[in-house]
Amino acid sequence: MQCQIVIIYLLYVGLVHARTEEDQQATSTSNTNGFTDIFSGLSEKCFYLPPSDCPDPKINCPCKKISLPHNYEGDAVFCCNIDNRDSLDNSLSCVGFPSNVSYVHIRNATLDTIDVSETRWRRLKSLAITDGRINRVKNQFLVVTPISCLNLSNNGLIEVDNNSLNRLGQLTTLDLSCNNLTHLPGLNIINGREFWLDISGTNTLWCHDIFPYVNKKDQAINFNRENETMCSASKTWHWFNTTEQVPLQQVRYFSLLQTDCPKGTTWKCQCQFSRFVIVAGKPPTLAVHVDCANMQLTELPKKLPRNTIALNVSYNYITVLDDVSTNPCYEDLREFYADYNNISSINKLEGSKFLDNYAFLSLRYNKIKSLPTYILSLNLYDKSFSSRLVKLGGNKLHCDCNTAKYLKAWLQTRILDSDEVLCENVKEKVTDLEPSKMCVYPGDWTDYIYYIIATEVILLISLIAKVSYDYWVFKTAGYLPWPANKMPKLPCDWLCET
Repeated sequence: MQCQIVIIYLLYVGLVHARTEEDQQATSTSNTNGFTDIFSGLSEKCFYLPPSDCPDPKINCPCKKISLPHNYEGDAVFCCNIDNRDSLDNSLSCVGFPSNVSYVHIRNATLDTIDVSETRWRRLKSLAITDGRINRVKNQFLVVTPISCLNLSNNGLIEVDNNSLNRLGQLTTLDLSCNNLTHLPGLNIINGREFWLDISGTNTLWCHDIFPYVNKKDQAINFNRENETMCSASKTWHWFNTTEQVPLQQVRYFSLLQTDCPKGTTWKCQCQFSRFVIVAGKPPTLAVHVDCANMQLTELPKKLPRNTIALNVSYNYITVLDDVSTNPCYEDLREFYADYNNISSINKLEGSKFLDNYAFLSLRYNKIKSLPTYILSLNLYDKSFSSRLVKLGGNKLHCDCNTAKYLKAWLQTRILDSDEVLCENVKEKVTDLEPSKMCVYPGDWTDYIYYIIATEVILLISLIAKVSYDYWVFKTAGYLPWPANKMPKLPCDWLCET
């Protein structure tokens, strides 16, 4: 039969974009018998027709059978506007399905579920059920079902059973675009077999379901329309229940994270996804946590992955914090853990971007002797300052009167573990210091010196007055006062008698 029939196949290979009706109509080319084949020479074919090719609604059967050229094994069936399970059964039966049919496209079907374990699908090479209203795909395809292309796009699918596709050993193209899935079904991906997946428009898929298939060398999987593909993840990964759409490219970046993770000849840090940073007006950004604890490091890592917001270098031998303030790789740092190191000063943090933006700083059990409070109080009037947490427990400060009077109170209001900050020169905790004991100024003793000098002056004046009085009595009365008469004579008294 010579008739104008347009049959469109789609193979997701190379950089070919996903199917759209306009693209298919524009790229199709009809041959002499009216059959359209835009994929000649390719082994994997997806059978798909636009709505303009739907059977005439005046005909009782909403399906039609299409004879394909001899180079295709079997014929094709195209159905439209199926509204229930009985209608599907009757519509397929009226065209003799499944006899000698290898390609099926069902458009605009309204069904609660599709049971893929039914024997009717067993001989198919391409199955497309698109542009309808279907809630669930249940059960498994039968063993050795030769389907190489499965198109379930634009159905509002909520669930596909996890094991539904496990037996499709020849599947190379899967289109789940424009649905409402939250979980990706298990994929039967054989090493060395190229696999194309389209999940664009299914933005409800959880990112952690997609992550195992991104950048895996042993799994040749490609994402069609990658630039248009998003997934969902919690804003802070596990702290809030709200979700945010994240570009697939961000997930791909995370899979490459270990390449940029700090490492040396004898050590390698652990880098992992921490959360998504959501900033108004900007796309969500993957935040990275870098763990370099207990690596015997003597200095901070010189290079960190992009968007590193948390760094843990505890249990090492680090002595200085210069990189935190001078290294551009540390500009996004918000949480810094450097417990049990040999850090003696925080002065290098002054003026750093870290102090402007930090949320957590932990320098427990280091060798910090003095604590310039102004460095950690730069944001005193910042409304968010109260949410910035600091731990300094285990350090032994040099304690004096200033420590007891001022630093003690500051520690109690700003430092989470203030009761663990110790004194180096006094066997007490800083929080236990008493100003009355520590604040004995040299100036307090000068008051007593003034009293002694005053007393001596008074005694001297009294003595001079007494001697003057005795001399006056001697001159006027000719005798010495009673105390002088009773005093024993000294060897030098003869000088006075002459």
